Parts: sequence; C-alpha cells; structure tokens
Amino acid sequence: MRKALTIWFIGVAVGFFLGWLASSYSYTSSSHTLSLPMGYSAPEAPIRVYFSPSPEPERAILHTLYSAQKFVYAALYQLTDPEIADALLEIARRGIELKILLDDEPSKGSKGCLLLSAGIAVKQYVDSGIMHHKFAVVDGERVLTGSYNWTTSAQTRNEENLLVIESPHLAQAFESEFSKLWTHKKAQALSHANCSSSEK
Repeated sequence: MRKALTIWFIGVAVGFFLGWLASSYSYTSSSHTLSLPMGYSAPEAPIRVYFSPSPEPERAILHTLYSAQKFVYAALYQLTDPEIADALLEIARRGIELKILLDDEPSKGSKGCLLLSAGIAVKQYVDSGIMHHKFAVVDGERVLTGSYNWTTSAQTRNEENLLVIESPHLAQAFESEFSKLWTHKKAQALSHANCSSSEK
C-alpha cells in the first residue's frame, strides 16, 4: 500500500512538473511571436519568375515594356542595359508616357542622359543613402520587380531574380510608392547641365 502511494505521489509530482514546463515553454514561444504585417497581397495574381545569369529576365522586361499602351513608371537603382534603353526610347516614340527615377545620376555607363536627350522625364534620387528599388509599373496593370538591376552585368554575371506580376491591385501599390518617390524633394530632375558636366 505504501509503495503504491509513493508511486502515485511521484506520478502526480512529475505530472505537475511537466505541465509547468509546457506552460512556460508556451508562454516563452508566444511572447516572441510577431504578427505578419498586412502589406499588399493578390493571391490570384499570375506571377512569372526568372533568374539570371541568363537572357530570360531581360527578355521578360523587354516584352513587358513593349506591351505598354499608356505609361511606364520605373524606379531603378541602375540602368545601363543598352537593349532596355533602346526599348524605352522606342516606346517613348510611340507616345507612351515615361517617368524614370534613377539613383544618384549621372553615373558611369548609365543611360539616364541618353533618355533625357530624347525628351523622356528622368529624375535622380539624391541622398546619403541609396534608392535601391528595381521596379516598374506598366499601364497600372503589370509590375516588374525583384533584385534584377537593369544592367548588362545582371544578365551576364550576377545571381538575380525578376518577377513579372499581372495585378492591377499590386500595380496600384507600386504606383503609389513611385509617386511618393517621384514627388519627394530628394528626387531632382536630371538636367542637360548634369550630363554635360559628367562628360568633362
């Protein structure tokens, strides 16, 4: 009888200890859980993903740009790819509205001054930090985004990714972000004087 009681007390003590341990672990875990920010989502949006080094991201960018019917707004850390620059010039000649925001310009190899000379609206984002975006909004319906810089090295040497998103809802979010950057005091119009001084 005494042995049975001893075993029962040990079982109860072990049960209490395990219960306390479980509740302590649960509290510790929940105290470190962060809720996911709302952000923007479009669960049904078609998304295509491309990786470099390969020609596919550049081809996807060109295809999307040539599909423009109304406007292209692009916020880009760098723009040195001649094929993409030629595409922008071509769609500008078709009367498509273009706004190109680049990081501090003009930089070596950048196509910002080339676009400016063709009458395209180009701004430079002047700040102690960098404007590191690589996105474009096309017609308020499609978005190009990802780590892929619009540069030749991104196509031929770098490990990059590009997303092509078909979603007016997400396009609106990116367009809103672009408008905020475009109208910011740090976004200064690139001038012919800037380009002339860089060539000296």
